[in-house]
This record gives sequence, C-alpha cells and structure tokens, in this order.
Amino acid sequence: MSLTVSNVVKPVIQQYLGSLLHLLECAQTFSQQKNLADEVLLQSRLAPDMHPLVWQFQMVSEFSARCASRLAEQELPNYPNTETTFAELKSRIENAISHVANLDDGNLDAGLLRIQSVPFGPDKTVEFRGPIYLNHFFLPNFFFHLTTVYNILRHNGVALGKLDFMGDIPS
Repeated sequence: MSLTVSNVVKPVIQQYLGSLLHLLECAQTFSQQKNLADEVLLQSRLAPDMHPLVWQFQMVSEFSARCASRLAEQELPNYPNTETTFAELKSRIENAISHVANLDDGNLDAGLLRIQSVPFGPDKTVEFRGPIYLNHFFLPNFFFHLTTVYNILRHNGVALGKLDFMGDIPS
C-alpha cells in the first residue's frame, strides 16, 4: 500500500480525536469527583498569557476538521467556539470526527498537489505547497494543541499517562 493523505492523515486524526474525547471524559470525571463546576477546569491554563483548556479542546477539533477540509477542497466547517461545558465539547469533537471521516479520500489525496492558502489574521494569507502545509503547519499545530490539553489536565492533577494521550492505536 502506498502512503496517501487519506490513509495516513484520516487514521491519525481519528485516533487522536478519539484520544481528545478520552481526555475530555477524564477531565469531566475529575471535575465531578472534586465537585468542580465545568468552567473551573475548562478555564485553567498553564501560563497567564495562554488560552484556557476549553480553547485548546476547541482548537484541536476545529484545526483537524478545517485543515483536512482545506486539503480536500471542501467547504470549511464553521466552529464558533461557544462551548462552555464538557457535554458541549464532546458534541463538537464528535462532529469533527464525523466530518473528517466523511471527506472524500480522492479529494483529500489530491490536496498534496495543490497550493493551500491559509488566512493569518484579517490582512494576511500564507500559501503553502501541499506537503509543506501537511507536514510543517497542519500536523505540528494539531499535536501542539492536543499536547497542551494533556499538559493542562496533568498540571491540574488529572491522573493521565502516555497511553491516555496516544488513544487507541490501530492494529
């Protein structure tokens, strides 16, 4: 089997969005055990100038769905970042999983052959060749925010290990 975007990126996104759901469930269980309102943990952060945990969950789900859609030349899904509870975040992540699973494999694979235009703020757009977009922009950002979710949870005392981060590794 040759490596393609669809047979590499889709399974990676599915695995790690599944991991993100698991991390969310661990966070919710921790909050319930400590009798914390959802917003207490969801507004926590590692440093004062960082985005809070809720935003990190939102970014992982949004980034995966939007970047895969961009590669597949599909309309970008709209994620308004209005979630304030674990239940709302769970729905958002599940929607992102479904969205990526339903992208056309052929269109996704062809994304490596196209230039990807990415807005960087209101007045700037950066263009990437497909492989650069995938390997040097999309995947590093995806894993950065996923790792930040994990780190904020660990920092706040949620009992997690490496396998919680890795999720279900396909066989």
